[in-house]
Amino acid sequence: MPVYDRQSLFDAVSNGQPVESEDLHGLDLSELDLGGANLRGSDLRNTNLTGTNFQESHLERVMFEGAIFNKTDFSGAHLTEVTLKDMDLSSCILTRLTAIDSHFVRVVFSGLDMTKARLSGAVILYSTLKDLNLTDANLEGAKVLFCTVESCILDNCTLTEANLGLTRFIKTSFNKSNLTSASFMASTLENVQMKDAVLDKVDLTLTLAQGLDVSGAKQKGIIMEGTKVKNLIR
Repeated sequence: MPVYDRQSLFDAVSNGQPVESEDLHGLDLSELDLGGANLRGSDLRNTNLTGTNFQESHLERVMFEGAIFNKTDFSGAHLTEVTLKDMDLSSCILTRLTAIDSHFVRVVFSGLDMTKARLSGAVILYSTLKDLNLTDANLEGAKVLFCTVESCILDNCTLTEANLGLTRFIKTSFNKSNLTSASFMASTLENVQMKDAVLDKVDLTLTLAQGLDVSGAKQKGIIMEGTKVKNLIR
């Protein structure tokens, strides 16, 4: 089994060689161009990924514990079945990210363009999402729990069967999104827009809503047990 250092990894990726399930932990990969790399299942724990280019790379099931993420470019990258904990991704590039069935715990996402992100089945816990553009993203079956979501755009998104419970949504829009069978159980909605959205069988049990705009939305079978709504716009 080959043992990689910074240069040999770069050479392998440049030559189109897969580097799957390899031990790369502790390497300084800062400013390295690894665009299009196949690093599936590799160990990147405690690596320095400052300024690293992972555009369109395959990083499925990679271990990132202790890695340094600073201005890391993940545009178009595949981060499926990855777990990221206790980190700030706000300086990174996450456009068109694919993170299906991945876990994000106590992660900060702020000021990011995440249009067309694929996050179906993802689990986001105790995290902060602020000033994000998630237009056209797919969050089908995702879980966003115990989070703060502020000033985010989730327009034209797929959120069918998403669990968005126990989360605070502030000045966030879900316009023209499909929220069929989504749950906002015990969440707080402050100045949230769901204009022209599909709200079929949405669960608003124990939800507190202030300034909710559902004008033009398709509403059917909404569950509102214990829901409190003020200044509803419809």
